[in-house]
Amino acid sequence: MSDLEALATHHAREGERRFSRWDGALFEALLAGPGKRLAGGLDGSDGSLRAFEAWLGLVVEAIGLGYIRPGVVGEGDAPRARGPENLVEWLFVDMLPDALPAVPIEARMGLLAKAWNLGEGLFGEPPWLNLCVASAMATPSASPGARLDLEGRLLRILDAALAPRARSTWKGPFAVRTIDLREVESAFLPGRVHFGAPTLVCVHDRKRPELSAGVLLGARGAPSLAFRSPCLADKVEPDPSLPTVTLGQGVVYVSDARVPLPHWKRGHSVAASRAGLVVATALDSQRLWLVESP
Repeated sequence: MSDLEALATHHAREGERRFSRWDGALFEALLAGPGKRLAGGLDGSDGSLRAFEAWLGLVVEAIGLGYIRPGVVGEGDAPRARGPENLVEWLFVDMLPDALPAVPIEARMGLLAKAWNLGEGLFGEPPWLNLCVASAMATPSASPGARLDLEGRLLRILDAALAPRARSTWKGPFAVRTIDLREVESAFLPGRVHFGAPTLVCVHDRKRPELSAGVLLGARGAPSLAFRSPCLADKVEPDPSLPTVTLGQGVVYVSDARVPLPHWKRGHSVAASRAGLVVATALDSQRLWLVESP
């Protein structure tokens, strides 16, 4: 038995001993998928063995605590049933097995500790935020260095999601901009829209019900962040103070205000949030229209 196999056997027994709801099949699937990728990228040195053991130990903890759940990794030849739905799942199943071998040996343990602390910390936040962060973090970064800046990326996402936004008076003036959703997927066709939080919108693909995107809407003049995501559901409670929004020919009506929409022809779906945001999709475009009012 190799050192890696011995470590895996030891940690499987530890998981079964420590956790009453231990999922041995999930642990085996993680070993066969992400664990095999990680081991294949390491050089067999003592430092690499320690990094692999640390990853194993945290995976055991994550399974035992319910942070990593069935379906996030395929079993045998079957593809996985779903993508990561929290930051721990994305980090320990998708990101770290591929990224850790490229990190200098002396920095690997620190990266693992930071990944665990950041991921576990989000379990104290609303579930939609954890899902949102995991999906947004999975969006490809411009450079490998940026991809490893876990804390910086997380803070930027949280700032976009949680920055205070005052309740709108809906008196205008209205500003209009568009967001190109081809960055989510080249063939994405924006359809039904709804808000999951005052600045977080979920956009469903018109032709593929299983495909949806999340968009964190930055404040006026700030960038927005679009990413592929499971449906974020309608998390915002119905708000009777919201204006009536309807689509017209080349315009959206916000109560009695008529707001022209550039490049707009055939409207499809529209939604509003208390933060003074109206989002709309059209039948003949991959854009998302965003209307803002103070």
